[in-house]
Amino acid sequence: MNTFALTVMMYHYIRDPGDAAGMGSGIAGLPVARFDAQLDDLTRRYEMISWADLRDGLLGSDRGAALPSQACLLTFDDGVRDHYLNAFPALRARNLSGLFFALARTEGDGLALGHKIQLLLARLGPQDLRQAVWSRLTPDRRQAFVWAEERYAASDHAGLVEVAEVEVLKLVLQRELSRDAEGILGELTAKHVGPEAEVADEFYLTQHQVAEMAAEGMHFGGHSRNHPWFDWVGAEGQTQEIEASAAWLRRIDPGPWPFAYPYGGYSAESPALLQAGGFAAAFTTEPKTVHVDPFLIGRMDGELLMADGR
Repeated sequence: MNTFALTVMMYHYIRDPGDAAGMGSGIAGLPVARFDAQLDDLTRRYEMISWADLRDGLLGSDRGAALPSQACLLTFDDGVRDHYLNAFPALRARNLSGLFFALARTEGDGLALGHKIQLLLARLGPQDLRQAVWSRLTPDRRQAFVWAEERYAASDHAGLVEVAEVEVLKLVLQRELSRDAEGILGELTAKHVGPEAEVADEFYLTQHQVAEMAAEGMHFGGHSRNHPWFDWVGAEGQTQEIEASAAWLRRIDPGPWPFAYPYGGYSAESPALLQAGGFAAAFTTEPKTVHVDPFLIGRMDGELLMADGR
């Protein structure tokens, strides 16, 4: 397998305080002006490519040979409304193509667990959210909560040398307590944020917006339906999430498609499961620019970089 060099940028929320993308949620994002500045800097320093360019390079007989020596790809995770309102116009104005990893959700599906957590953290803060969840758990589930907290607080999970309190809470709710959290956080979302289905319909891209973006040269990839950690749900769970993404993507593009691992998590079997599901590449959250496996392509987090790219 040939090694290839590629700088892949990763973005999630691109919004200014109080703008339409924020929906009054309180979730912070990369300011639009800073995103614009990054795009201008990247286009000066790199040769920008699209998913179609990368796909052709990956599927050719000499993997990566078709890529420019200073290639850069722009990617966006979760299919949130920011991508239509703020990222899409900026890309279109510069004649750039972005790769958008959207969740396989449709109107009425509600929010993925990870986004319930983000919305509630913005409203309640970590201590009050933890207490609200704790008060709704049975004694045995409280013990599971404590054990998980202790394990994550003492680990370097997901590359975090010191796992902050809020990150510990998110990991516990996303993993060990995920089944309990779905219902509990749904109740809390309705109480503190709004009717979940209505919030979700404003939070995510609509099919009309996706179609408009695709018609203007944007590309879409899979990101699962429920946004679980792939190293947590097992092969059967991963297969279900991959199949949901493939079914959603078939309405947009015949494939093969790209995929982004939710939270950047994956297991040893993930690449083979994705390849069997019709995917040609997958992206992690590991910060690297030289890649040896098309199903473990690293990315640089644009929301952590300064506007001048340093």
